[in-house]
Amino acid sequence: MNPNPALASQAAPSAGWRAWLRRLVLFTLLWWVLSGGDASGWMVGAPFVVLASWLSLELWTSYRLSLVGVLRFLPWFAVQSVAGATDVARRAFDPRLPLRPGLVRHRLRLPSGVCRVSLANIVTMLPGTLSADLVDDELVIHTLDIGRDLHAMVEDLEPRIAGVFGLRFDDLPQPEAPR
Repeated sequence: MNPNPALASQAAPSAGWRAWLRRLVLFTLLWWVLSGGDASGWMVGAPFVVLASWLSLELWTSYRLSLVGVLRFLPWFAVQSVAGATDVARRAFDPRLPLRPGLVRHRLRLPSGVCRVSLANIVTMLPGTLSADLVDDELVIHTLDIGRDLHAMVEDLEPRIAGVFGLRFDDLPQPEAPR
């Protein structure tokens, strides 16, 4: 299934009813937290909890999440999310701050699929960035300031995402040189 032998040992086994039940419990708890424990929210929430549990098995069977990787990632993500929101708000209210928008292409080392899609979604939460496209092994990023070192930002993020999925970043292949 996985074309890279170094990653083959990371692949998750086929999901069964126990895996679905675990996800159902997880999504139920998540909905309960998001709805503030309000019972009236279950009329809408229950069908979506069941659907999310099923879809997560259908769409997320390639890799297992690493609890340690997730726990290491969450504090970093919280800080970066606040920094991103603050940066955009400052630029919106202070016309003196530079706006030099543009696109940056970055070659990725993460395997295709859920790892790269997760990275692209997280990049959008970082200061002044928006993931515009995933093309082959490249992430195209729209930025508010082309002068920023977005390559360093993504190079810092990639090992963190690899850790979330229990992958050893050092074992991933180096990106090919641009053509």
